Amino acid sequence: MPFYVAGGMYEDTTFLDLIREDPTSGPFATYDEALDEWSARSRATIDVATVRFWIVEADEPTDGRGPATGSSGAG
Repeated sequence: MPFYVAGGMYEDTTFLDLIREDPTSGPFATYDEALDEWSARSRATIDVATVRFWIVEADEPTDGRGPATGSSGAG
């Protein structure tokens, strides 16, 4: 199953209200590849407390536009 990195900026640090979604990265063939991308994106926004990214594993193949459905990974 492919992995994706998704996330963006939230209203506050409760991370309940997404106010700006960043482009989803992927698909990645392995979790480790997605983790590398997650780490790079997280380091790039480390000074912004309201930005959060996560790793999503697609439950089924997609058409290339991002994850169809999935579950949380790192983040």
